[in-house]
Amino acid sequence: MIAAQQAEPAPWRGSPWRIAWFVASLAWAVPVGNIAYERIVQVTYQARARLIVEYALWELHPEYHGSPQAWTRFASRLLTDNQLLRRVRLRHRDLANEIELDYRRDLTLAQGEVAATALAAWALPCAAVYGIGFLVARRRRRPATAAPAPAKPAYSEARYRP
Repeated sequence: MIAAQQAEPAPWRGSPWRIAWFVASLAWAVPVGNIAYERIVQVTYQARARLIVEYALWELHPEYHGSPQAWTRFASRLLTDNQLLRRVRLRHRDLANEIELDYRRDLTLAQGEVAATALAAWALPCAAVYGIGFLVARRRRRPATAAPAPAKPAYSEARYRP
């Protein structure tokens, strides 16, 4: 029993394809994570710009003499969500809570969609490579050698005859 347990390799020991798969999965996570981060930042800027345009927040700054589009680009990158929502509260006091809830819900859904897409872009190739490696390793495994069957049945030997 103990010899049989020692003969059985540990799950990660003796499986170089699993170690290679794990390293490749980690390496694949780096570019996918970087692209997802950049996309989440872009989605956040777009949501802020949509909030600024929808509620005309540039009108709260009469000293600004540029175009609304320039103020929108500037403010969506430099101002935080809370700073923009504070300006919405100044302009729309009675609807500020509903506006904030809608904005945060839409932003969370957009960011969640990006995260789910990135997770799928990482997980599907990793699962496919793991499946291929598993099938190849299973096919390469040699069947356990059993005791050879006797050439003739034991009851046919002379010592078992009456």
